[in-house]
This record gives sequence, C-alpha cells and structure tokens, in this order.
Amino acid sequence: MRTLLVDGGWRNWIFVVVETDEGLCGYGECTLEGREQAVVGVVADFRRHLVGEPATDIRRLFRRMTRHGYWESGPVVSSGAGGVEMALWDVAGKRAGLSVAAMLGGAVRSDIEVYSNAWYFGAESSTQFADCARRTVALGYRGLKFDPFLAAEFHIGDAAIGGAVERVAAVRDAVGPTVSLMIEGHGRFGAESALRVAKKLEPFAIRFFEEPTPPGDEGAIARVARSSHVPIAAGERAYDLRDCQRLIAAGISVLQPDVIHLGGIARTLAAAELCDAASVSFAPHNASGPVATAATLQLASVAPTLLMQEMFAPVDTEWKERVAPPGVEIRDGFVRAPAGPGLGVGLDEAESRAHPYVVRDLDLFGAESILSRPVRPEIAPDGAQP
Repeated sequence: MRTLLVDGGWRNWIFVVVETDEGLCGYGECTLEGREQAVVGVVADFRRHLVGEPATDIRRLFRRMTRHGYWESGPVVSSGAGGVEMALWDVAGKRAGLSVAAMLGGAVRSDIEVYSNAWYFGAESSTQFADCARRTVALGYRGLKFDPFLAAEFHIGDAAIGGAVERVAAVRDAVGPTVSLMIEGHGRFGAESALRVAKKLEPFAIRFFEEPTPPGDEGAIARVARSSHVPIAAGERAYDLRDCQRLIAAGISVLQPDVIHLGGIARTLAAAELCDAASVSFAPHNASGPVATAATLQLASVAPTLLMQEMFAPVDTEWKERVAPPGVEIRDGFVRAPAGPGLGVGLDEAESRAHPYVVRDLDLFGAESILSRPVRPEIAPDGAQP
C-alpha cells in the first residue's frame, strides 16, 4: 500500500495504490488540498495495520482505520481512510469483474446531469463572468456554480453585495432562464450576512446557495435555512455520517458529501440513503482528481435523490485524463460513470511522476486565492491572460 503525490494544478492529488498477493491493483484518492503531507502520513500509519489482511474485508478494515483507531473522523483521518477504502472497492470490483455501481446493486440512471465549477476562475467584473458563462454553456453545460463574492469574508457590506449581485445578474442574463445557477459561499459568512445575501439572490431562480456559513456550525446554517427562500446546500466538509445527519436536521435542502472526505464509498452511499429517507437532494462534492471523480460517478449513478453532479471541467489540468485514463466525456450536459470493473479507471504512474508534487496552500480569501487563478484560454473572459 503506497501513495503518489501528483501536481493537479491549483492543488495536488494524492493517489493510493493497493496491491494484493493475487496480482490485483486497486486505486483510490485521498486528496486534501494544502494538507497533503498530513494525509500521506496517516495513510502510512494505516499501512502497518492493513498489510497482510484480506483485501475483501473492506468494512472491517475501514473500522480499523477509523473507530478502532480512536481518532475516527476529521479531514485527515477520514480522507486518508476514504482513499484506502476506495482502492479496496476497486480491487473488489476487479476481482468480481463488476463496476462498483453494479456491486452496490446497480445503477438507477445511466446518464448523470452535471454542472460546471471553476469555469469562472480569473474573472472579476460582471462582464468577465458573463463571457466565461457563455463559453461554458456553449460547451454543453446546463448548470453553472460560482462564487461571486471575491474577497468577502464573515461580514459583507452593501457595496460588496451589490457587486456580487451584479455578477449573478450578468450570468443569468448571459445564459438565460433554462441554465441552472448555483451560488458558492465557501463557508465564509456569519448568519446575518448569509441571510442578507440569500435575500438578494431570490430574483435569480438559484438552485442552491452552498455553504453560506462556516462548516460545523449547524445552528447558524439552520437559522439561514429556516429563513431563506433559496435552497441551502452543504456537506463537502462533512467527515462522518453524524455530520450529515446534523446538516439534514438543520434543514438543508441539498447534501453535498465528498467521497474522499466523508470516508469513502460505503459512507457516501449511506449518506445518499439518508437523503432519500429525508427527501433531501444529493449532489456530491467533486473538486479533486480523476480517481475520486470515477468513484463519485459510480455513486451518482446509484443515488436515489441525485440532483446534479459537480465537475471541475472544462477548467482543469490538461494532464488529468492522461494520469487516470480513460477520461470523462461530457455530452450535452450529461456524463456516464466509467464502465470498466471496479472504479473503471487506471492510473498511469509514469505520467503521474511527470507531474511531481508542488507546495501549495489553499487560500480562498487572500491575495493568492485560487479564485483568481487564470482560466484556460478556450473559455477565458475577453481580455483575460490565461
């Protein structure tokens, strides 16, 4: 069991490779932006407990990494365990000759509606946001998610709200009424500011307002969810099922667990079932690398209440598909889960080594924010320098 650190552009991908004595090789991903060395360390800790164990005992080994290790969740432990668990499911699928979706009972949908994120990176003015939006929709996307708030944090003034609303209005005008718009808050606002923002978003038919308040404060998000006429979404920083239960109880309309950070495939499937029981939409977070994307699509194909699937496309590193072939093909706003056994993707270790780890921090609100990262030339706003 080993890890590979690979430059993924604005973050580094962390891949887990599990090899069995029968010659099978499973791949997982435990990317945690800006905390790569911590996750690599926890996977090394897990290794001494797992090597020599039957790879078929996925649930028992997961408990060994989490509950039996005392520190059973949190961003580092859950992400590391999620990557290993993902690789074990990949091994199981390859052994059975079945996709993960088939092993979970079979898909309920073959075509998965997707929305684009990161398409707006580098845009600042409402005109630039609109230009990026037009180009992205022209590529076939029917949904766009974006953060229009620039450097705003816990409090946001009237002028900053006005600027954000102008950007949202420009995007809506650019793409028309049939394209779904989702607004990303990145957990920045206090309840007072979040409520003021939500009120201003009402005229734009927003599908959901994501992470309006800091993660972990279910009281704050409950106050916003109760008062907002815009559906509230959260969950990418949920690290176990209890976090998901608390968010659903707080009144969110859309749960967004990440297959890595929640702890892998079985936990994320359980979260999807919680959504079904509570009549809450399921829209998994997916901002990491290609192996996590493959795992997420396997889950999206079986989730009962799937709303839409997030894709960091078309803006991402140009070597993403070469690192983990085959690449994902998006047609008319839809995608299909990889069809091969297990997760359905490979891992080209030579290509991975060609893109070594680069030290990066994940800075959302400062001068080096990833939101200011220039977009790729084919969808760059007029005048932007890719």
